Amino acid sequence: MASITLDAERRVRADAGRVRIAAVEALRSLGYQVTSEQATVVEARRGSAVRSAMLLPDEVPLAVRLQLAPVDDHSTTVSVHLTDRSVSVVALGVQNPYVTAYQGTLLALDRALTGLDPEAAAGFPQPRWWASAPQAEALARHHQTGQRVVGGVTALINDRLSGAPRATGPSLWGGVQGAVFHSREGVLALDRAALAGLLAIPVMMSSRPDGVPEQLAAEVARLAVAVEGSLAAVGVGVVDVRVGSEQRPAFEFLYRQYGIRCRLPVRTLCTCRDCRQTKVVNLDLQRARERRRRLKMVTSVLHAAHGKDGEVNAFQLFGAFFQHRKVEPDFICSRCESTEADEHAVTFCPGCGGMRTEGALITCGECGYDFGALVAGLTVWGVAPPPMPPVPPLPPIPSVPPVPPPPAVPPMPTAAPIPAPPAAPPGFGPPPGDFAPPPPPTCGICGGSYPVLWSVQVLDGVNPRPLTVCRTSPQCSPASVVPPARILA
Repeated sequence: MASITLDAERRVRADAGRVRIAAVEALRSLGYQVTSEQATVVEARRGSAVRSAMLLPDEVPLAVRLQLAPVDDHSTTVSVHLTDRSVSVVALGVQNPYVTAYQGTLLALDRALTGLDPEAAAGFPQPRWWASAPQAEALARHHQTGQRVVGGVTALINDRLSGAPRATGPSLWGGVQGAVFHSREGVLALDRAALAGLLAIPVMMSSRPDGVPEQLAAEVARLAVAVEGSLAAVGVGVVDVRVGSEQRPAFEFLYRQYGIRCRLPVRTLCTCRDCRQTKVVNLDLQRARERRRRLKMVTSVLHAAHGKDGEVNAFQLFGAFFQHRKVEPDFICSRCESTEADEHAVTFCPGCGGMRTEGALITCGECGYDFGALVAGLTVWGVAPPPMPPVPPLPPIPSVPPVPPPPAVPPMPTAAPIPAPPAAPPGFGPPPGDFAPPPPPTCGICGGSYPVLWSVQVLDGVNPRPLTVCRTSPQCSPASVVPPARILA
């Protein structure tokens, strides 16, 4: 459970695509690693949990989630949620560095949004802070922090050795296994990996809209918002998504673009932020090198975890990580040796071999190659599976002739029953001697007693938890994922 969280809401007069690009650029300038970028959700993280457990608060571990909600075609609401990535800042005694890091992140985001709408800064409300770890639990939470570090190392080793697949998409979709799209033409089922690839195309189109009609790009953006809203609302299992008649052309265009991308090589174009030098990176080759490095790290961690004394020492694990840490960055500019770069997915034209950087592949700008020919025979909608045939009823069980009843035995004479005293109605009578009335409900934030309280559900990390508040001040009015319910004290 996170110890300190910050929530803030911002509204600017700009479309969601421009807002997302400006916010992602601001996060990357602060050293955040973007872990998920969708049309409506952006998640990023920075820092190291190991450094925090070793009492080195110079790189505190933070996680940020931005949720974009288009109000109309020209306005967007941004919800900012900052957490400390489940590390006990109370136990570690580094509250001030966390608060400073939170304020710096929010200030950078506000500057980026103000660049899109200079008049919006005057209406930005104050952020809401939440601290859920009391000082009395400092020692216990400090011990839990060390246990989480050891447990995280164990989970990392298990995932690397078993080859478990990594989750794709925001953490809000952690339980989503896939989606089934329904339209009048039929159905289309996609698993989690295919769904993530499909929803990555609208992000690419908004960043590089060259060659895409403006009306089509707007319809694809609205479709992505609707699909991601359905995924966030359900969050588990296989999600059913309805595609209306007005959305079907945009969805079919999006699915064909996904088919084209699957049939072409995938490369990453890294553009140096300092000198704008470009470099093409093969992700498969980079992944193979990273796998060899991690195998060496896992072997070293296993030796450190199973020492002679049989106990797991957090400092030994930290030393094993430190010995096999990644010294060289992923990108080094061949011109100015900078390590900061902007990354974009690119491919190559099958006709002329030219590199294509646009978000939607329609025709090659150099040789005129029609990318639609790659998916000429692609069928978007399939036929819904027929219903299962009814199970035939079981044959009737043959009847068994009834057994004749035994001869009746005359009853023994008994005394007349004594009438029982009438039972007292429930809820009446004096209470027992050790009865104590229940305490009146109080506000879970300020602790005060009020005649009317409210029951809300607040986000604790990614999971909601119940909370009783008075809603008499902005501090006692947290954002609720469900409508607040009135409680009479």
